[in-house]
Amino acid sequence: MAIRATPVVEGSGVTKTVRELLDDARAAENNDVVAARAMAQQARVMARTLDDGSGEAEALYRLASIAYAADQADEAFSIALDARELSRRVGATVVEVWSLNLVGLVHYNAGNYSEALGSALQALELYRLTDHRVDEGNLLNTIAIIHHSLGDTDRALVTYEAALTANKWLERPEYDVLTLTNMAEVRAGRHEDLLAVSLDESALELAREHAPEYQPEILARLGMSYCALPQRERAEECLDEAELIVQQRTGAAATESTGFALAMARGRIATERGDSEAALRSHAAALEIARAGSMLEKELVAHAQLAASYKQLGRFEEALEHQEARFAQHEALFSQGTDLRIKTLQIAHDTEAARQQAEILRLRTGELEALVRGRTSDLEEYQLEAFQRLAVLAEFRDTDTGEHTIRVGDMSAAIAKQLGESDEWVHHLRLAGRLHDIGKVAVPDSILLKPGPLTADEFDVMKTHTTIGAEILSGSSSPLIQLAAEVALNHHERWDGTGYPGGRVGEDIPLSGRIVTVADVFDALTSHRTYKHAWTPLEAIQYIIGAKDAQFEARVVDAFIEVVSETHPEICEEIGRAVA
Repeated sequence: MAIRATPVVEGSGVTKTVRELLDDARAAENNDVVAARAMAQQARVMARTLDDGSGEAEALYRLASIAYAADQADEAFSIALDARELSRRVGATVVEVWSLNLVGLVHYNAGNYSEALGSALQALELYRLTDHRVDEGNLLNTIAIIHHSLGDTDRALVTYEAALTANKWLERPEYDVLTLTNMAEVRAGRHEDLLAVSLDESALELAREHAPEYQPEILARLGMSYCALPQRERAEECLDEAELIVQQRTGAAATESTGFALAMARGRIATERGDSEAALRSHAAALEIARAGSMLEKELVAHAQLAASYKQLGRFEEALEHQEARFAQHEALFSQGTDLRIKTLQIAHDTEAARQQAEILRLRTGELEALVRGRTSDLEEYQLEAFQRLAVLAEFRDTDTGEHTIRVGDMSAAIAKQLGESDEWVHHLRLAGRLHDIGKVAVPDSILLKPGPLTADEFDVMKTHTTIGAEILSGSSSPLIQLAAEVALNHHERWDGTGYPGGRVGEDIPLSGRIVTVADVFDALTSHRTYKHAWTPLEAIQYIIGAKDAQFEARVVDAFIEVVSETHPEICEEIGRAVA
């Protein structure tokens, strides 16, 4: 559907169309955000007045893009979802692709890599159904970046190659500069330094003619790769050239980014030649650049290198100071990333929930009560499906399969039924139990997948999955989701009050938490983990019996024994002896 070109006269007397306003907004986006936003808003109002759905959808996307460029991630995400919904409704497929891609970028920046990949792949699939080809290479480049962040470097390289192929006919060599540079970064990360040098040299050759702004970054990376070969003389030539370019350029942001890369590269070269004092000076300079530019992740890298340099010099107190600063910075980044990750997922959920609620209100207004009940059920089903996907995502990171959540839900329901709870509550607990570990989506892989025992600090981070899970599930009007929030918060509480997060005692722990903790422990003990072998069912049952009245409520344990005696008839006699 084409955007209509019906003209309108602005206050200045200049005739503009929706198309022209959108083009002007795009042109102004990088240098005048206020003007770009005003033009996009005007285009949206005008398109709506003209009943131009395609134009309104693109105006919404442009507003989302402007917000994203201004680091307003929440607003960008919410508007992009609106743009996607409207573009789908009016058949503006290319705008839907752009919106999906932007949704994926916000997910990516929030650390939601699986959601980012899903959005990006969906965008590419839709795009290939159109006759539009200009953006395919960029979409592939985004997908490759996500694969790289997920640690799938083979797939990242294949996708980058596909991006190069897609861009061939466009004659836009600046696109190839980015792709080649990204490929070089992957190769360098795999210690394939000759290949990294070859790719960066190709990127540099293109950048000299078509994208000079990228030269310092490429030269800095080349310096690092040449140093690793080792060809330190060529490495220093690259850094000297990069520094000369930086000195001749204006623009503080560019200087900060490239300055950091150059300082780190100088430090690497100094380390390689055994000059610890020079390495120390370079890494200290890199840290100051990172601080001045509020580049938090780069601060983390600089602290790590400074700690290593001080240690090599035997200045252990200063090395410890930088390690502690690095740890504090890591904690801050973790908290920041967790907040953004949860907020992004919550916005996605709230947007869909709001759409469903609006439809329910419309049906109520029309006195279609039967349909309202159906829509209410649809909303609860949507919420459950969304949360189950998130829970399985967390579980896939923690175990070899997502079946753990289903088994815990089923066992919890069986125990509840044995206790004589109502069929409705048993059904709800079956589903709520599947979401008990949803908060693990916010726990870093370095802790969640650690093969050995956790440190005290790491265990404190792990324990936050209970409160984070309850936060993710909070705010729903659905009794089922409310029960799931209760389970997420309380499934690590202990009958004797020594559990977490609240240290609740006895019947102060909700029944749902008392039941799910037994089901969760049984399944965890009988499942293989990276840090433990699987126990036999009898061993796990004996453990749970031994923890009666301490970790678990006796009544719940008795009901559990009845359930496992039915599901494991081959060990009934052994279970009987354990109980006795």
